[in-house]
Amino acid sequence: RIGDVGKEMFFVKHGKLLVLGEDDQIVATLDDGSYFGEISILNISGSGNRRTASVMSVGYSDLFCLSKYDLLEVLKEYPEAKSMLEEKARTTLKKDGALDESTTMMAPNSDRRRNDQEIEKMELNIEDLEKRLTRFLGEYNRSQMKLKQRIFQLETKYKTATQSLDT
Repeated sequence: RIGDVGKEMFFVKHGKLLVLGEDDQIVATLDDGSYFGEISILNISGSGNRRTASVMSVGYSDLFCLSKYDLLEVLKEYPEAKSMLEEKARTTLKKDGALDESTTMMAPNSDRRRNDQEIEKMELNIEDLEKRLTRFLGEYNRSQMKLKQRIFQLETKYKTATQSLDT
């Protein structure tokens, strides 16, 4: 959905999808072999990491999903592909009037790349921390449940013991 933080991109194996803009207006149609979602995970300077459009399937569609982490790992090995994706993303953003070119012009390419790499590292670290926090919360909840069960057992034993003493 438009405005969501992008964590993956998608490839259309089979089907037809509509790309919807701000007012749910159809801005493009995607079909077999198309891809989308790359703009929000490439961290193009001046665009942020938010989804720039919503995509809706027309009938049944079969998609492949590529996580941000996996895409960035692949693009390390294929810098030409990264340049091509970034250029296509910039062109799309410019066409939609969504690219803040003053931001892209301010920083030299090497500074921008370094900043982008740092942002990518931070986002991956945040994702890792979110996963760890989820795991820790699960462990905490399981511990709480075990503790409650143990307290219940002790209370039951205590009540039984006090009742047998009273009789």
